[in-house]
Amino acid sequence: MKTESLEEKEVHLSTSSIIRVLWPFVRPFIWMLLVSTALSLCITFFELMVPICIQKGLDEFILKADLSGKASLLGFSFHNFQDFALFFAGMIVFQFCLGMFQSVFMEYAGQKMILFLRSSLFAHMTALPISYFDKNTSGRLVSRVAGDLENMSEMFTSVLAFMARDIALMAGIVVMAVRLNPVLSMYFLWLIPSIVVGTMVFGRVTRKIFRTIRQKLGEINHHFSEVITGFLAIQTTASQNIFMERFAALSLAHFKATVNQIQIFSLFMPFFSCLGTIAMAVLVCHGGNLVLEQEVSLGELVAFLTYNRLFFRPLWEISEKFNVLQNALASAERMAVVMAEPVLELSSSKTSADDLSAGFSIEDIEFSKVGFSYERGLPVLQEISFCLKKGESLGIAGHTGSGKTSIINLLTGFYPIDSGNIFINGKDYLKFNVEELRSKMALVMQDPVLFSGTVRENIAPWGKDISDEVLLAALENAGCSFLMERFDGLDTILMKNGHPLSAGEKQLLSIARAFAMNPDLIIFDEATSYMDSNSEIAIHKALEKLMKNRISIIVAHRLSTIRGCNEIMLIRQGRIREKGSHEKLAALRGEYFHLLQKEFI
Repeated sequence: MKTESLEEKEVHLSTSSIIRVLWPFVRPFIWMLLVSTALSLCITFFELMVPICIQKGLDEFILKADLSGKASLLGFSFHNFQDFALFFAGMIVFQFCLGMFQSVFMEYAGQKMILFLRSSLFAHMTALPISYFDKNTSGRLVSRVAGDLENMSEMFTSVLAFMARDIALMAGIVVMAVRLNPVLSMYFLWLIPSIVVGTMVFGRVTRKIFRTIRQKLGEINHHFSEVITGFLAIQTTASQNIFMERFAALSLAHFKATVNQIQIFSLFMPFFSCLGTIAMAVLVCHGGNLVLEQEVSLGELVAFLTYNRLFFRPLWEISEKFNVLQNALASAERMAVVMAEPVLELSSSKTSADDLSAGFSIEDIEFSKVGFSYERGLPVLQEISFCLKKGESLGIAGHTGSGKTSIINLLTGFYPIDSGNIFINGKDYLKFNVEELRSKMALVMQDPVLFSGTVRENIAPWGKDISDEVLLAALENAGCSFLMERFDGLDTILMKNGHPLSAGEKQLLSIARAFAMNPDLIIFDEATSYMDSNSEIAIHKALEKLMKNRISIIVAHRLSTIRGCNEIMLIRQGRIREKGSHEKLAALRGEYFHLLQKEFI
């Protein structure tokens, strides 16, 4: 029972919680981040030396009008201006090469992390219980794998190491400025408290805005996915305007959130620019006076002006990267929620080796007073009991919403039961490995699921090496001769939704898949409800072959589909109303009899 809503529920996690959830996926690549950060610090060192080189060049050579003067830097002594200039130029070239290597390495590291995270996220999502997908739409989940991961990719490749470099550069400027001239350094260091407070306020506000933007984008993806899936119904009911209005409302909400973000940035970035201009003006005025009074050399003033420009450049870059960082944190928050979801327990610690042996098969199934609900307090099944042995078949009938498919969902382990017990071969089904049990089951559903690819890829059980002879026999038993006559047999290419096959042909192919699996338990869930009479006859013939010497459960609206079963259960409002063979139930002249009469009127 799905409980979807168009509006996505907001999630709020602290940064520490996000890091704790995502850390196992980043940890294998932490060495790459450390290497990139170390390279960034080396680049920062050379950037810090540029103003010092300028100061040395001015004070020791140019202002003295002596190109044969002496200067020392980083333990090197220079006896003429030419050697000093060559060293300066070499340092700039080396810094450029180091920066280029660091940039490429960081991009590689970031993409490696995203590759691992994307694969881990996909594997985690495929291991989640069905109940999770009942509560989360496909559009929102696609948004996690595509949009949110892309945002995090930007954070890994263009934020983390570079922000570390920028922060190190600012700290280095403070240290170098104080060492060069403590008096001049005070003329722009007094701005640091204003910068820290402004950044904290900005971060708190933008995190909330980016969370809203990602939420609204997820709602747009969900709505668009829903429209594409149901486009035929929308056109036949002329409902385009209604869905357009909904889409416009969602887009407007996203637009307003984005405008809020722009407004915040339009205040934040000019704020830093203004601070930089003020600091520059103060340095020029007061520093110029100190130069005239010969308390500070011109080289030192120029070095300070250069440091001032360098100090606000990383600040400006951080403010720009803050956009990416907050967007990425909002995406990471949403991903952390998915990764924190508990996966389906595939096996129990009580499972014995004998239960998982290669010769294991399902010999009998028993439901004992089973109760179940999708939502607490709203029971879907109550006191359901039946027993089936190998070679026997059970038909389940009832009105829509009576709980027929829910029985199948419990048997296949998609949901846990609330009360009662389910026994496989006389043992609690929770003691078995879920994957092992499912490998012994085949489910033929009302809407057959076929994937893009060849017929061979669609009917061969995944992870098993099966010869073409076995697969061709499965096609023949399922009545799929049309694949040989009109198509390319096992090499037939199927596109989205099984195109170009008809509905009946798709169902026959799903039955061929069941034959190829050679299951102990075969389940038909409304497998012929949409079929025409000719297709239904062909499908019934295939089903009769498939049911031989197997446990079979058939869920159907039409009683004609299940009248040949060993036992029939009539379900109403989650309870068994009548149970027995077709002849027995017809003789009772109860609910089953009346349904039978209506069907043949």
